[in-house]
Amino acid sequence: MTSKTKLVTILHQCFTCQNAYSTPQSLRQHLRKHSILLPHRVTGIRRYDNDEYTYIKATRSHDDIEKHFGCPACIAHFMEIGELKTHFYANHPETLPKQSQTISQEEPTTGQQQSHNNQDKPKKRHLSNALTTELLDPLCLSFPPLDHDDHLLVQKFDVTMAFHKLQLSLCQHKWKLSLENHIHLALAATHILLLSRNQYPEDLSPYFNNHNLEATINEIETKYGIKKLQMSMETTTSMIGIAQALAMGIISRDKATAKFLDLDLPSNENKFKNCIIDLIRKLPPVPIAEDINELELSTRYVDPFLSGLFDDPDEGIYLRWTNELTSEARKHEDLSTKRPDICLSRLHGMTWASNYGYGEAKSAAQGGSNYLICQDLLRVGLFCKNALDAQNMEGLYVMYELEKIKIPSCLDDLTKLIVDMPRVCRVLETFNGICKPSVHPAMTSRNRPTITTSAFNGIFSLSQSRKRQCHLKYQHN
Repeated sequence: MTSKTKLVTILHQCFTCQNAYSTPQSLRQHLRKHSILLPHRVTGIRRYDNDEYTYIKATRSHDDIEKHFGCPACIAHFMEIGELKTHFYANHPETLPKQSQTISQEEPTTGQQQSHNNQDKPKKRHLSNALTTELLDPLCLSFPPLDHDDHLLVQKFDVTMAFHKLQLSLCQHKWKLSLENHIHLALAATHILLLSRNQYPEDLSPYFNNHNLEATINEIETKYGIKKLQMSMETTTSMIGIAQALAMGIISRDKATAKFLDLDLPSNENKFKNCIIDLIRKLPPVPIAEDINELELSTRYVDPFLSGLFDDPDEGIYLRWTNELTSEARKHEDLSTKRPDICLSRLHGMTWASNYGYGEAKSAAQGGSNYLICQDLLRVGLFCKNALDAQNMEGLYVMYELEKIKIPSCLDDLTKLIVDMPRVCRVLETFNGICKPSVHPAMTSRNRPTITTSAFNGIFSLSQSRKRQCHLKYQHN
């Protein structure tokens, strides 16, 4: 076993209903319930250790052991259950019901999707449209009637009614939808209206024209006092000068930290200064060439930035990393049970009393998967919606993209972050002004049901494709 050999344990999980089994024989027998016919015992199929993988049996999660989903018909295995499903439909069509055997010659899968070893090199065949084999289940959809006395009106445009019509449009689809292409519909399925300035997705266009979307966003910003900020040029210039001197090696990290500490700034700008100081202590002088895993991304880059901004022990507010498992060990968890990567929580005595915000972390190496990015956005929306349900909910659940901010990957990138200081302070000001517990009793009659994982999977396909585009594409960590 070389130093580059990966330790892998194989999971036997159904790619249709997510049931897990202890042996491949049990999985093959189960697949017959889905009309997928495989012999109970497949002969001549065995995974041997090689230069890329060492196969082990693991009874518990471990950071050094990757969990892969094994194909029940060959020796291929994948890190994502959706990739296994795509592989199976493309390479084992003879086992499927006749209506599922529409096969075409498409571009072969590359990169991570070819996670099976070199002993297995079948001819690559993919479905011309894998989604046309999965019928949408309309029984999964439930949209309660609107409260006629509680509508959001913007310049005589009924936002609440338009959003309800968007939700009902889901019932008109025959086939399951892809998550990447339809993230707005995915959030609408659980009663969340996703808004982002200058984004006009096709799913919204029949019900919201460009003018209505911009007017709705302007109304929200006006109602909650969200405005653009302008920083002092003297402050900005001083910070940039210190950051450039540090990046050029003119001053040390300790000297740069001392210079930032000497700056006398208002509250939010002072928090921004604190996050810069934390980053100075953590960032490498130049970008790291190797892919950064999620744990290192969280501890070295994201945590110094966010903790400096949001940690406020005097107010009992702390940024917490609540999901300590590795990304590989969390593949089997669903949208409703998986914990968020990040929580902003208030401490009451010795216990956590309430959460003010949630977050997910993805490294650049995972940034090529629009599916995973959309899944994280959906999960953050669900966590926030459930938190709002515990408060005095008013009107629509709206998820609004406030800013896009790139966290620096090395000391040389600090200058760009300083230029973005008005954006960061805008987020802080909005958080401090809006994210507060309600003083009124919760009004559960206004709550809308949160969609279950099983219901969501009846509407949206688990299949993934790097060719699918997403309206909200985040290019950076």
